[in-house]
Amino acid sequence: MDNLPYKVIYDELPEKAIIRFSGQLIINFIESITEVVKERVKTSKNLEIQVDNPDSMDVTFIQLLLALKNTFETAGKEVSVSAELKDELRTLIDNSGFNYVLN
Repeated sequence: MDNLPYKVIYDELPEKAIIRFSGQLIINFIESITEVVKERVKTSKNLEIQVDNPDSMDVTFIQLLLALKNTFETAGKEVSVSAELKDELRTLIDNSGFNYVLN
């Protein structure tokens, strides 16, 4: 499990939970990424989502982020998303109209 092409790190702090994503955030791995999220993430605290300079990212990952945001907001929790992206990924996200998800 250490040689996965993506990384999902989940930390619970007293005031909030933080989930960090990096690596290849694409359709090839979205099922396993989603399973990790389902196993670890709880809606008992506000959530901070950090996308940390991924190698690649596609719309399936954006859908996962939207689902996370919706789940937490429905539970009455706040969600923030920050993303450190390479210029080409930022342009791709902007051109596809999904820039609001990462702001």
